Amino acid sequence: MPFAKGPGGARIHYEIHGSAEHTVVLLHGLGLSSRFWFDQPRRLSTGPDGWRVITIDNRGVGRSDRPHGPYSMGMLADDVAAVLEHARIGRAYVAGLSLGGMIAQHVALRHPMRTAGLVLLGTSAGFPNMRLPEARLVASFLSLPLDGRLRRKRVPDSLARLLLSERDLPRAPELLAGWPAAFQTDSPPFRVYMSHLAALLGHRPGSRLGRIACPTVVVTGDDDSLLPHHNSHVLARLVPGAHLEIVPGAGHIIPVSDPDCVRRALTRLRGTTSTSTSTSTSTPTPTPTPTSTPTGIPGSYRPPVPTSSPPPR
Repeated sequence: MPFAKGPGGARIHYEIHGSAEHTVVLLHGLGLSSRFWFDQPRRLSTGPDGWRVITIDNRGVGRSDRPHGPYSMGMLADDVAAVLEHARIGRAYVAGLSLGGMIAQHVALRHPMRTAGLVLLGTSAGFPNMRLPEARLVASFLSLPLDGRLRRKRVPDSLARLLLSERDLPRAPELLAGWPAAFQTDSPPFRVYMSHLAALLGHRPGSRLGRIACPTVVVTGDDDSLLPHHNSHVLARLVPGAHLEIVPGAGHIIPVSDPDCVRRALTRLRGTTSTSTSTSTSTPTPTPTPTSTPTGIPGSYRPPVPTSSPPPR
């Protein structure tokens, strides 16, 4: 059970899956431990194009230490760098969802030599470029650690509406089947939840995003109610050369609707870094031709409705 030491001496728990040449770090959202990646590490670390996967418990959650906050994005990003140092990995791709995507941006800014590429899922460029969800959804989100919803034996509808698209709501018991048990084990204390929220509110990279030099894929669901997809359009504009992928019918937790979205983005990045050219790596044949979305970002496209099989290489 490896631990690295982050800023202030906090122990940061991580796990390594697989032994492939290329490494990807997975960072999850606010108040969520690495347990909430469920089968993604296995999916990514197996097969002929597998990855070495590092899952990290952000400080405050899972098996990592829970120092008193508030936390900052710089602190959380330095935790990631400490894990890479401890694991003796010089350079890695970093994939983050929601808060994890914000942390990933700061990893690239603070530790560019360690960052081979970014996958930014359901996240934003922060204030003042961030578009918030509806007020009622903000209230529902903020009350999560207080009203007992995280300790129920089934995911309540109000939580499912934050995580899933309207299309996927009828399948919530199936798609979120593992969440109640995960919350029973790794439900964040209120003070940690607020410390993560403080880091989120301090996420203001602004024009510094223009300094990100590594290949970047921004992924969003077109029905994300928690961080509306407008945020990803803006983020893709601010990060030089970023590729935007819009997953039809997906909500905030994109891998639930499209289990192959992380692998697909990583395959694109690996092709970009190895050949210095951009190739289309969406779902199995027929491969879509990239087209412009209404945002006008060249090379962004909406892939066909995802299937469960991994993309060909």
